[in-house]
Amino acid sequence: MTLTRFFHACRLLGLSRTTALGLLCLDLAGVLLEGIGIGMILPVIDYLEANGDLAALAASSQLWSAIVSVYDGLGLPVTLPSLLIASALFLGVSIAFVYGRTVYAGRARFALIRDVRNKAFRHYLDVRLSYSENDELGRAVNDFTVEAERATSCVFQVLTFVGAIILILAYFGLALAVSVPMTLTVIPIVALAALGVRGMIRRSRDVGEELTESNQVLGRFLVERLKSLRFVRLAGTEQAEARAMDGLTQRQFGRYALVLALGARVTAIVEILGIVAILGFLYLGFSTFHLSLGEIALFLAAMLRLMPRVKEMLLTRQALMSFVGSLNALEGRIDEMIAAREDFGGERRFDTLINKIELHDVEFVYGGAKVPALNGIDLTIPAGRMTALVGPSGAGKSTLIDLLPGLRQHTSGEIRFDGVLLADFDLKSLRAGFAYAPQTPQVFNVSAGEHIGYGRRDANADDIVAAAALAGAHEFIEALPQGYDTLVGEDGVRLSGGQRQRLDLARTLVRGASILILDEPTSNLDADAEALFRDALLRIRRETNITMIVVGHRLSTVAIADRIVVLEDGRVTDVGSHQELVGRGGWYARAIAKQQGPTAIAAAASHG
Repeated sequence: MTLTRFFHACRLLGLSRTTALGLLCLDLAGVLLEGIGIGMILPVIDYLEANGDLAALAASSQLWSAIVSVYDGLGLPVTLPSLLIASALFLGVSIAFVYGRTVYAGRARFALIRDVRNKAFRHYLDVRLSYSENDELGRAVNDFTVEAERATSCVFQVLTFVGAIILILAYFGLALAVSVPMTLTVIPIVALAALGVRGMIRRSRDVGEELTESNQVLGRFLVERLKSLRFVRLAGTEQAEARAMDGLTQRQFGRYALVLALGARVTAIVEILGIVAILGFLYLGFSTFHLSLGEIALFLAAMLRLMPRVKEMLLTRQALMSFVGSLNALEGRIDEMIAAREDFGGERRFDTLINKIELHDVEFVYGGAKVPALNGIDLTIPAGRMTALVGPSGAGKSTLIDLLPGLRQHTSGEIRFDGVLLADFDLKSLRAGFAYAPQTPQVFNVSAGEHIGYGRRDANADDIVAAAALAGAHEFIEALPQGYDTLVGEDGVRLSGGQRQRLDLARTLVRGASILILDEPTSNLDADAEALFRDALLRIRRETNITMIVVGHRLSTVAIADRIVVLEDGRVTDVGSHQELVGRGGWYARAIAKQQGPTAIAAAASHG
């Protein structure tokens, strides 16, 4: 990894210069103190060989002259215990620095993992709808969890690598101070170790990229299958899915095992060379370079500290290469999300809809499509009324309601709220004026009260109960084991379909938004549940001034709307009340006759 790439990764992930410099400074301080502590070995051996003759020692070397001066200045006697204590103190303080660096680095690493995950999630919340629709959820989850952790490890491995180099240079310098010729023999040994593991380090990068791919594939598989357990069981494919899972985890295991094996090979090569080197140094020190016992002891101490650092450096580089694939994946993900960020519109604040929403000659084309999903839409949606959008599948109903809160940007034409262009509004304030209930309620595993209050932090108990009553949900919530405090289960599995729908309707009402969008709210309900939901809509229309926009296939529900808009092939083909559209004999009349028959049509119309 180049320095340019490293600094780019630090900026992208959010690692501050202060943190990086702090780690390196702790490395330097630890090296300095440890070097002094190990260097005290030579005076100790000299003291023993001279039988404590300080005058002779001071006269024999400048080092001893400096040691005697320092001790005299501190008022301490130069004795074997005092020399050993000084060495132990320096080594102890250096160990404390190493401890501090380890704790600091660990906290900094996990803090960065936390910040990277939060940053990635915030970016995802801001992407365009088209990006999330084309994304693979399992891959996203894997990138935000596994790859985020491995990518931050990659950055910290660089700092560890630099720290190892600092330590190697320090011990190399200490060895040079003892014997230049002996130290120079270390260089080819270190070079040989580096060359011996070069291929393994290169292979680690390839394996790391394969591991990243395996993680993403497994994450995608798990999310898809865990969401589809009912389908898997009814299809009778449990054994096939279990075998597929075995294959994916086996491939992932193989990549992890290979990374560990490569690291173990690096360790073995360095340790073998280290043992050979130390034995060689003993021989050369006595027979060739004629070093004293103290010099050989100090040199070996330096080498015993140097060789593990060489091993650490090479292992760090090997691990670094295995993490590069994760860094690439996370960088790519963040860059994609930044590029796909929504345009948050203008500066004008949206407060409430007073008169109407107008669409003039609106067109929308999905990316890569040749035919517009919406074409030449001219439509007025009056405030305080209930407007229904109907039409065959693929007519553009859901696309149209996505345009209104800016979830999608229309290709051409104009959308105005009380005469003001949609693009002039701050998008977040505009969306705050909308409440939305999807066809399938998105219910988290929270209490009924918490779900109703979702999206409005200041909602109190009275607000929640009032919204539930308006939505026709209060009675069944009160009948739950803990009432509003009852956990409803993930996706509301402890409630019936109709109860989930009315619970979610209460959530939209508690927001106090002026515009309510209901996307096919009764398409999955039975006749009784649909009737209860329709009663709730009538109550809302009667007791509030909310602008309701309802997309519906179940035409018995949309029959109560003030205005019904018929969409066909991306165009508005008819607008009117239920009675008017039935009388014209167009698509609406044919569709409602197929669904309900003449008697049901009249009954539905009478609810209005």
